[in-house]
Amino acid sequence: MKKSSSAVSVIGGADGPTSIFFKKNAKLTLKQKIQRAKNKIKRFYVDKTLSCESHSLDEVIEYIVNRYGFAEVDKDAEEFPEEYQQMRASFIIQYAPELLGESTACPKLKSESPKDVEAYIRQSEERMQRAMELPSTEFDIDFHKFKKAFDDINDTMYIVIEKKYAYIGGGAGGNKKVVKNFQSIYKDVYRYYGVTKEDKVSKSERYKDVVRTLSQ
Repeated sequence: MKKSSSAVSVIGGADGPTSIFFKKNAKLTLKQKIQRAKNKIKRFYVDKTLSCESHSLDEVIEYIVNRYGFAEVDKDAEEFPEEYQQMRASFIIQYAPELLGESTACPKLKSESPKDVEAYIRQSEERMQRAMELPSTEFDIDFHKFKKAFDDINDTMYIVIEKKYAYIGGGAGGNKKVVKNFQSIYKDVYRYYGVTKEDKVSKSERYKDVVRTLSQ
């Protein structure tokens, strides 16, 4: 039997939100314009079909464990400390940059020259390192990681949930069928997480997050 080729999918990775930069006045290509229009249509459809029924993150955890067989990764596991620290640092940068002292301000890309890009990357890395060095007594997160086991050790799925700042992320790797299945599970988890009527009316961050994920 021919084995399916491998694939990888990461949605909102374990290190939390990732910063990107781009030229503000860059002209969109025809392909980009078409894709933007498609995304707008998808978001419109999701908005119209999204019911106002929400669940807490504790309920989401029960859901992924009972319905899909995910198991929580022990805090003593080898992979846990690094992923926890990476997410904590990302959240410090996003939610409490004032704790970083001289690194409070977000680095700015002066131009797209190799020298300026290199300086931007270096400053961003230094800022991340400063955030990682900040003690957890000053800023902490409630980080949980869940994995689903498969017969083939190359196949993997994981979901990350941070309860203080209401973050859900995850990814999968290995067989293409596993990755495709994860994408379906991930959207189902977000639909279960859901939104309230108030979220929908106010277009809250939770609403935007759910619509964005279901539109992918």
